[in-house]
Amino acid sequence: MLNNDPPSGTPVRFLQSFRNVSVNELGTLVRPLRKYPTESANDQFEVRVRGELITVTRSQIVEEKELSK
Repeated sequence: MLNNDPPSGTPVRFLQSFRNVSVNELGTLVRPLRKYPTESANDQFEVRVRGELITVTRSQIVEEKELSK
């Protein structure tokens, strides 16, 4: 799950299949859909993957560097 609210341009990895996106596929965080006062698994973000802009929830992505730890 994506922690905090990283800046636009942050690389993210998908934790589950979603539409035409595979598990572990990389994308780029574009923005949160709104300002969230507290983190929830259902918070929505726009992510660019393979040139397409899609809306995902916080629970579907993780910041790429977190998986490298």
